[in-house]
Amino acid sequence: MYIKTICPVCGEPVCHDLLIREKVKLSKVPETEIIDVQVLDSCTVDELSHEVLMSLSRYVYNGISTNELCRILKDKFRILERYCCDIVQRLKIELDMYCPDRQHLYFVAP
Repeated sequence: MYIKTICPVCGEPVCHDLLIREKVKLSKVPETEIIDVQVLDSCTVDELSHEVLMSLSRYVYNGISTNELCRILKDKFRILERYCCDIVQRLKIELDMYCPDRQHLYFVAP
């Protein structure tokens, strides 16, 4: 799962791909205990957006809903829901897309 933090050295936003191992205790009130957290990868927001953009070509189509795009970002790229809007905004700019009804994305005709 990708999370966004601020780099303590340069102060710029960075993304970390975390692997969280947890143990769920089943009882009347389920409890989750975090066993281990590993940082698998770190990159800038621009690098993550570029990587997602390069991989999204087979998923994005004219008229895709923003909800569908967020679901793809969560399922395929393990990006937390709270960061999906930022990535969608960057993708709209990079792919020359617009969102007239705020629900569906369309390519700008050349």
